[in-house]
Amino acid sequence: MLKKLNDYESVLLHLVSQGSPLTAEQLLSVRTHIGFFQHERLVHELVMILFALLTVGGILFLVVVPEIPVLALDVLFFALLVPYVRHYYGLENGVQRLYDVYEKLEKL
Repeated sequence: MLKKLNDYESVLLHLVSQGSPLTAEQLLSVRTHIGFFQHERLVHELVMILFALLTVGGILFLVVVPEIPVLALDVLFFALLVPYVRHYYGLENGVQRLYDVYEKLEKL
């Protein structure tokens, strides 16, 4: 998804560099695409929050029940949490950049 977002941003930046104004339909299409990326960002945020809660809950459970399987489960949750945080960070920053590009397209 990050690749799609970056590719779409490149296309929009190319349109900005050309300086030709977009029609109302084209601007609506850009807003629709931004909405899709916002939805993707929201889904990844919810999954990231779930894994963060599972990680914290697992650590608390490890304090109560200090056993190797519980530790292994905590390591697994943490190993999944780190890529989700990284991916969400990329989506969040990418969508923010799309907002800026959209504003530039509106001004044309």
